[in-house]
Amino acid sequence: MANIQKKNSFTQIFKRIKSLIRPNNIFVKKASSNMKILRDVHIPMRDGSYLSANIYIPKQKGPFPVLLSLYPGRKDVLSKDGHIFIQYRLSRIPGTITISDETSFEVPDPDFWTAKNGYVVINIDKKGFGISPRGKEPQIYFGKEEIENLYDAIEWAGIQKWSSGNVGLFGVSYLAMNQYKVAELNPPHLKAICPWEGISDLYKDWFYPGGVREDGFTPFFFKKLRTFGHGFDFRKEQLNREIRDDWWKSFVANFEKITIPTLNCISFSTQMFHSSGSERFYEKVASKDKWLYTHRGGEWTEYYSTEATALVLKFFDYFLKGIDNGMPDHPKVRLEIREFGNKVKEVRYEKKWPPENVVWTPFYLNTETKTLSKNSNVLKSESENEFDLKNDSLAYSYIFKRDTEIVGPIKLTLHIKLDDCDDANIFVGIQKFHNGKEVSFEGVTGFENDIVTKGILRVALRKTVNSSNAHDMPDYDFDILEPLEKNKVAKLEVKLAPSATFFAKGDELRLILQGQWFNKQGKLHQFFTYLGNTKGKCKIISSGGYSNQLLIPIIEK
Repeated sequence: MANIQKKNSFTQIFKRIKSLIRPNNIFVKKASSNMKILRDVHIPMRDGSYLSANIYIPKQKGPFPVLLSLYPGRKDVLSKDGHIFIQYRLSRIPGTITISDETSFEVPDPDFWTAKNGYVVINIDKKGFGISPRGKEPQIYFGKEEIENLYDAIEWAGIQKWSSGNVGLFGVSYLAMNQYKVAELNPPHLKAICPWEGISDLYKDWFYPGGVREDGFTPFFFKKLRTFGHGFDFRKEQLNREIRDDWWKSFVANFEKITIPTLNCISFSTQMFHSSGSERFYEKVASKDKWLYTHRGGEWTEYYSTEATALVLKFFDYFLKGIDNGMPDHPKVRLEIREFGNKVKEVRYEKKWPPENVVWTPFYLNTETKTLSKNSNVLKSESENEFDLKNDSLAYSYIFKRDTEIVGPIKLTLHIKLDDCDDANIFVGIQKFHNGKEVSFEGVTGFENDIVTKGILRVALRKTVNSSNAHDMPDYDFDILEPLEKNKVAKLEVKLAPSATFFAKGDELRLILQGQWFNKQGKLHQFFTYLGNTKGKCKIISSGGYSNQLLIPIIEK
């Protein structure tokens, strides 16, 4: 049971190979002529260097607000008919994407924003990439120099003759991640940000979620970036910095200093990457004007979708153009509940995240029956469960008595002992079964081959710190290694990524514990993978009054 998602792997690999040849649901149209394009404009930096930018300006009378992005891509590599970004080819794109032939990767489409809606769009090659000149040393991604460069670009854009002085930031993934740090500095001309699916802590969300090293996407990504430009070797740092030291902490923004309006997105399909970081930002950002868009679809499909684009336009129209369109009264949270795969059960709007009406309900692990129960009497059991960390897994199940939504993050509390090792990586998953068959969902790479949600924790990095969230989710510094002594019981608190999932009456929720990552089908199917265990056994301890429980935010229908 170590690879619970192995079924359908051949089908998924076939789909990926097909999409590599020619995706059939990505449409590239010719951009409107209703805009002026300035290519390779030099934006001056405080150190005397410059960054190269492409600028799209509406042809009508200005001035105009500005949407800006800076990234280690290639601003001049654009999708054309017959030439679609390799990133789109590598993933099965659920739904459709329609963009113009002036759209760079993961940035606003100038045809929509400039030609049709009166915004200046600026796409910038970061230092050492594209045709922006190199520095003496490779620029550290999200480091001090990059953020200062972004700050300078914002302020330059704010004083140009075609600019209204109001600048916003908008983009996906990397283009969301550098928004946090620059917003913390409060550039005078930066008036609103829209970080769409962006991690907010490099260590916790990307390189070592739960203290466990990511070994799939990371080497691939930074090897690819080095072919694009003058890239810093983050993979080397990852291998040499297994604890979250001050160097890792330096990349984390102080969200309490960010007070400008924000609209950000949580994707429930990018669980071990974007999801938790996006949620953390929304919870902690100090802005009084903040909105949240949630979904479990394809990353780029949703970004360019009609619904998402309309909301982002409304947001920027109000805060950058001053249009009285009712944005302050717009519900704060767009909530998407998934039933399975691409099946959306409901889209509704809520006042907060998680919704006010969720009930934080403990489900206790019964080690005798390997089930979950709302009745704490099961804790009287004297039995114990064990699984091999290299080759095995352990499951506990619950059958819902009523239609139920799970909306929010989940916390698992375990008491364990380790045999034949003093450290281990524990992988936790939640599966859904309907009529005895596993139900799958959209995953990070755009394939319907994922489970409800997941969590990871390295035992030696189990120490928690005080958390400020209202629902008592664990938080960690990951800065102290504490190997587990033989025969000693350790308490683990594992946070699982947020979810919004519908379970019908009679559906089964299955909690999975194992010592290996869930997907092992190879890089044609799954980019992300995490360091597993080579030996040892993990024993779940219930005797002696230990409470092992799953804390779930539920809404019963």
